[in-house]
Amino acid sequence: MPIPARLQTTESRADRRSSTRHQLCLGSDIRGEAVTIHDLSATGMLIETAADLHPFDALEIELPEAGTTTALVVWHSGRYFGCEFKEPVFQAAVSAARLRSPPAVAVEVVQTTLPLEQPNVAADVSLSDSANDDERAPVAVRLRVIFGSALVLWALIIWGVAHVVAWARDVFG
Repeated sequence: MPIPARLQTTESRADRRSSTRHQLCLGSDIRGEAVTIHDLSATGMLIETAADLHPFDALEIELPEAGTTTALVVWHSGRYFGCEFKEPVFQAAVSAARLRSPPAVAVEVVQTTLPLEQPNVAADVSLSDSANDDERAPVAVRLRVIFGSALVLWALIIWGVAHVVAWARDVFG
């Protein structure tokens, strides 16, 4: 689940670090470079950005429940950057950051009412593995296909074995 963020470069003359520092703000819309956090764990994160980042650049990310956490860019491939936290963060901070991100897919709530003529009709609510349950064949048809396929396969096996035995009798006679 992607988390939108902004990347800001902060330069301080009082800071004696050799490289610039970057601050990552989750879900913000302030100035800076757009960032998408694709993966967030207790030890690091995968981000996507057009910003000019290099290995060993430091990022400061403000995580809920953890405060400001420093991460280092350890690898990159195009617009993707793998970052490792200097110190692992608690799983609660990771969960809180994920909960604050907007949902990946908008969910539409549909409210329906039953007709008054049928007050005792129970709603059929079921969760299924497939979104295409309506397109599946009835159980009886599926069972016929399974048993018919099994019968055909066993017939082919028996036919093959019979021909191999007949061939072996002819050759070794």
